[in-house]
Amino acid sequence: MATSGEASTNAAREALEAIVFGAVAITSLALAASGLELTFAQWRVLVIVGQDPDGATITEIAFRLGAMISPVSRLVTRLARSGLVSTEKDTRDRRVTRVSVTERGRSIRDSVLAQRRAMLADALAEAGPIDPVGEDTLRRIGRALGRYT
Repeated sequence: MATSGEASTNAAREALEAIVFGAVAITSLALAASGLELTFAQWRVLVIVGQDPDGATITEIAFRLGAMISPVSRLVTRLARSGLVSTEKDTRDRRVTRVSVTERGRSIRDSVLAQRRAMLADALAEAGPIDPVGEDTLRRIGRALGRYT
């Protein structure tokens, strides 16, 4: 028999799992609305390289995706062929490839993010008012999940 603390923890985990599944579904729907056939992994690359004006290295992208460098390199090559990212050798270390989002990639990234935000706003409106303690809890959960982005 579960203690009240375990039951509370399980309920919180189940609620968070529902939020995460919903967020992935919202991202998938927003990607579909873009009209492009972007995989979730390609989307993650656009998110990662678009977060920093200097882009990211293949190694950094691989680390953040939890993937090996070789498949990430192929993924970046496909995105570059589509005109969504550009690559260049790092000026300090020619062995390093730096990936940047192109204007086209940024436009798509911004459009998908805007679509996601609108869908999240609808979900929050449907959920009803959230008190300050609830907002603080959501912020703390967001920060904790940030280590995976």
